[in-house]
Amino acid sequence: MRTYKVGLLYFREEFGRKLLHSLNQLEPIRDIHGKPVKIHAEHLEVHEWDLDTVLEHDFILDRASHYFKLGIPQFMMRSFLGTHIVNNPLSFQWFIERKDVGYYMAHHVGVKIPPTFILPVCDTPFFKKEDFAYHRLFEWEKMIESVGFPCIMKPANGRGARGVYQCSNRRELMEAYSLSGSEIMTIQAKVHSPYPWQLRCLCIGRNIRIIKYIFREGDRSEYLPDQDFLPPHVEKEVREACMILNRIFGYEMNSVEFFLDSNDIPWAIDFNNPIPDGRLEALGQQWYDIYLQDMLQLVIEKAQNPEAADFLPNLNDYAKIARMPLSPQEKFAQALALSKGYYEKTC
Repeated sequence: MRTYKVGLLYFREEFGRKLLHSLNQLEPIRDIHGKPVKIHAEHLEVHEWDLDTVLEHDFILDRASHYFKLGIPQFMMRSFLGTHIVNNPLSFQWFIERKDVGYYMAHHVGVKIPPTFILPVCDTPFFKKEDFAYHRLFEWEKMIESVGFPCIMKPANGRGARGVYQCSNRRELMEAYSLSGSEIMTIQAKVHSPYPWQLRCLCIGRNIRIIKYIFREGDRSEYLPDQDFLPPHVEKEVREACMILNRIFGYEMNSVEFFLDSNDIPWAIDFNNPIPDGRLEALGQQWYDIYLQDMLQLVIEKAQNPEAADFLPNLNDYAKIARMPLSPQEKFAQALALSKGYYEKTC
C-alpha cells in the first residue's frame, strides 16, 4: 500500500493539531487508478538543511512559515523538486506582504475594489535632502475627493487589523499618515453598507464558504452561523470573484472579505489572507468543523491524484488579460473562465 506523507507546520495552533490527528485517523483511500493509499501526517521537524537533503513529504500544509524564517527557503527548495505545498511558497511569501499589489492586480482583471491610493512611506531615513528633488507633493485633495470620508488607511503588509485607521476628516487622515512610519500605506474608500455584517469567504481547495462576519477590535470578531442568506445573483458574483482572487495569487487556502453596498454590489476589501483564522472560539463549532472537513478533502484529493505542483504559479495568463483593451466586465469574464480550470477540475 502506498503511503502519502503529509507534513504540517503549525506549532502551537490547536487547529493544526486537530487536523493532524484527523488525517491520521482516516481509513485508507483509493487513488484515481483504484490502488489503496494511506495518508500519514506529522508536524515538520526543524533541523539543518543541506543541498542533498532528500524530500520526505508528498504534501505540505504551511500555516506558520511567515513566523519561521528557515521555513521560507526550505519550502521553496522543496517546491522546486516537486513537493505540493499549500500555499505555494513563492506566492505566499510575496503576496502576504503586498496587499497594495494585490489591489492593483485584482482591479485590472475586473474585480470590484473600492477607490484606493497607495502612498510612499512617511519616514525616509535613508534619503538625503537632494533625493527629494524627485518627490512631488501629494495630491491630498484629489485623493479625498475620490475616496471620501470616512475612509480607511491601512498598511500594505498589514495582518490582524494592525495599523488600520478610520479617518473621518482631513486632519485624522494626515495624523494617521504621520503615524505610519516606514510602512507603505493604502487609502481606501469605506464601503457604505446597510448591513451590520460583512462577508468573509473561507476558501479551501475548490470549496468556497460564504460567511456572515462581524469584525470587532480586540480579537472579538464573530462568524455568524447563517447559510444561503444571499440572493442568488449576489452569491454568484461573490463566489466568482473569490475564484479569480484565489487563482490570481496561486492560493489554495485563503479568506476573502467583501462589503455589500446599498445595491448589494460586493466590493472586495481584503483577500491576501493565506492562513485563514482557525480558532474555534472565533469560528464557532459549525464553521470550525466545516473548515476542518474542507482541509481533509483537499489533502485527500491530492493523495488521490499526486501530481507534481508547479514551482511558480502560472500568473502570466492573468497578466495577459489585464493588458487587453477590454472593459472590466470583459476582463472579469475572461479571468473567471481561466480560474474555472482549477475549480471545475475533478480527480
